[in-house]
Amino acid sequence: MMIAAEAFRQLSPELKAQAIEVLKNHPDYQAWVAAYHPNPDYDLASFVFMRSSTWPDEIRRSGSIYDHPNWHFIDYPLRPPSFNFEPDAQPTNDVLYGVAQCEQTLSDTNADPVLRAVYLSYLIHLIGDMHQPLHCESYFDADFPNGDRGGNDFYVKLGQQAVRLHPIWDGLLGEVESPITQWRLAGQIQAAYPRAALPELTRDTTPKSWSLESRKLAIRYGYLYGQLIDGTNMETARPLPEDYLTRAKAVAERQGALAGYRLCDEIEKYLVLGRTVPLLPANTNTMAVALPQEIGTAQAAEYYDEEMTVTGTVVQVSVRATIAILDLDQRYPDTPMTAVVFDNNIGAFGDFQKYKGHQVAIHGTITEYHNKPEIVLESPEQIKITDQ
Repeated sequence: MMIAAEAFRQLSPELKAQAIEVLKNHPDYQAWVAAYHPNPDYDLASFVFMRSSTWPDEIRRSGSIYDHPNWHFIDYPLRPPSFNFEPDAQPTNDVLYGVAQCEQTLSDTNADPVLRAVYLSYLIHLIGDMHQPLHCESYFDADFPNGDRGGNDFYVKLGQQAVRLHPIWDGLLGEVESPITQWRLAGQIQAAYPRAALPELTRDTTPKSWSLESRKLAIRYGYLYGQLIDGTNMETARPLPEDYLTRAKAVAERQGALAGYRLCDEIEKYLVLGRTVPLLPANTNTMAVALPQEIGTAQAAEYYDEEMTVTGTVVQVSVRATIAILDLDQRYPDTPMTAVVFDNNIGAFGDFQKYKGHQVAIHGTITEYHNKPEIVLESPEQIKITDQ
């Protein structure tokens, strides 16, 4: 969503209008329109464009006729210590093939309008995917004779929690699917990495070169040239080096910036509408709304996409291998709000049972999940016990 936001910010008014005109034929367009909450930061068109970026993941392995599960990655084999280049074994079913299909369809004004909308959504998503280094490799060694599936089988430790390497990299730009958060982050990333500061934009100009760029980053920062100690399961996971996450996050932010600029350029090059459409109206949601400092769980659904402090009592705690869930005020499925922690942050919180039965204040962006509000916790500082 952040990469989509960065690209949309840069598109010309004409291309913004054309992109939204194409997306109006998308199977989920009306659902996105209905989910928009007006605010002064971004308008409906920006929201729809951002929202379309996550759709290919949402339909993955769902049985949808538009699902292409192998388009999300390319498995260049990485074999230490030499890391000699080897091509992907599925050149007609990987991210490069998927991007090429999107480019071809968006250039064809006679293509089915629904397919053009779907493939614009895919292009937005796949450009982001291929800039995540672990989407462009599979690591092979004695422990992984068949490859580690882009880090999905490679276990490491964060604190006391064993987690898979791939989701760590997926979450480096945040795990909250909040349009307002991602819109603002896009502005920050773009300011930190202007086009002139990224020589890769003029040096590497094809999707294949972008994938090879990610391959190199996976070798250097993902696997530390083969020196990252692997675990094949939760029991054999070893701690990450102390500075690993700091360096990885810097890579992710730079890659995010590159992806946003390149996505903008892809749309400028390949999106052909064949007719003129009216420019989009300016965002008229300019009046600042005075928000309360603190709300209860019953009010949370009124403040989607806002950063708030929500108070309530933790009545149920569920901890699984990949997620921890705190139900507030009522037990699932009647809880008015939940707080969730994903696997790569679970280790930082210690024993989640310490929150059960206590009143807490939770701070973060309120997002919508299955028609109910939730806050994703990435740090223990976001939740405070208030009745002790």
